[in-house]
Amino acid sequence: MLQPDQVTAQLQDRFERDHPDWARGRGTWPLRIPLRPPTTTERATDPAACHTWAAQWRSYTGPGTVEHTSVRFPTGTHPMPKTLILATPAQAAQASAGTRATWQRCGQRLTRLQQQFPGARFGRIIRRLTELDDTTYRQLTETTAWLATHPTSGLLLRQLPIEGIGTKWLAQHAALILALLGDPDFPADGEEPTSARIRLHHRLGLRTVPELIQVAVLDPALRSHVGGMRHFAASVDDLRGWSQLPRTVIILENKETGYAVTGDHPGAVILHGQGFSVPAYARIPWVRNAPAVIYWGDLDLPGLQFLSDLRGLGVAARSILTDQATFDRYRYLAVTGAGPQRASLPRLTRPETDLYNYLTAHATSTGDGLLLEQERIPWPHAWPALAAAMESRPG
Repeated sequence: MLQPDQVTAQLQDRFERDHPDWARGRGTWPLRIPLRPPTTTERATDPAACHTWAAQWRSYTGPGTVEHTSVRFPTGTHPMPKTLILATPAQAAQASAGTRATWQRCGQRLTRLQQQFPGARFGRIIRRLTELDDTTYRQLTETTAWLATHPTSGLLLRQLPIEGIGTKWLAQHAALILALLGDPDFPADGEEPTSARIRLHHRLGLRTVPELIQVAVLDPALRSHVGGMRHFAASVDDLRGWSQLPRTVIILENKETGYAVTGDHPGAVILHGQGFSVPAYARIPWVRNAPAVIYWGDLDLPGLQFLSDLRGLGVAARSILTDQATFDRYRYLAVTGAGPQRASLPRLTRPETDLYNYLTAHATSTGDGLLLEQERIPWPHAWPALAAAMESRPG
């Protein structure tokens, strides 16, 4: 026999779990909660307790209607509570002051947002919208409204005329903003944080702070054109304006590896620390036109994808230490990595393809990818390979 306070607690739990669906018109109504009337044994052994229980339900003042059934006792037939029936979500929300306030706030916000943003996609955001404090909710609506009416502002986030928001705020509430604007879920499955952030800014018509590429100029003659600097960081647009043509461009995935090269090498420039920003490198004319481009990155599926894409964008990169032999030699240093994102990578060489097939097969059979990070390969082994590649002549 369920007590009224037990049913109230059960209803509160049900509300917390299902009210976002109820707000979307889902659920089966009326909602029927069985009260577990006394069994034959309970009626025979302790009829007084059964009647006391029934009296508690007669004095019940919570939401819903109590449905009764006639039950036979040794003393005759008596009505006993059978089911609590709740006709609507609004009635179920009366279970407590907290659920009542939540339902009211949910309804008010959804009504206003549907009017303000008719193309919004509320599927996965109702709970979050309801739980926002008043200040954050106001910021959300103001931000989304401004972005909806200024879809191509070209401003930096810092320049938006909305009080209280910043980069961290936008990252925390990006999915809500995009859903209100009618966009699909954000970020996309498997999307790198950097590319997701760029996609978000583009969708919102915002300008992103330039991504800086680390540069190491190994040629003293080339350094004379950049104020004698060996190391500096610059945006893609700034690097595009450099009129020099290095003979050899080395693209390194890891930032620290670029600083490990300390000697001078005629005609050589290292670009490093930019991760997987393939289009960034491809936009630099002197990278695309360099007689020799050397690529060395992590030995994993994303690294091979980067290499294939780089070639697809017109950069004739030649890889080093990107083969099965290198991976096998240092397999014990590998860690769990990303799985495959594509069925094939058409622009890999035969040794690179063999490595790709091996890593793909491992991910398929185990459910986990493999990653041999560039910096884990011992420098005494890595440096001779890199030096030999820089000394070799194109063709």
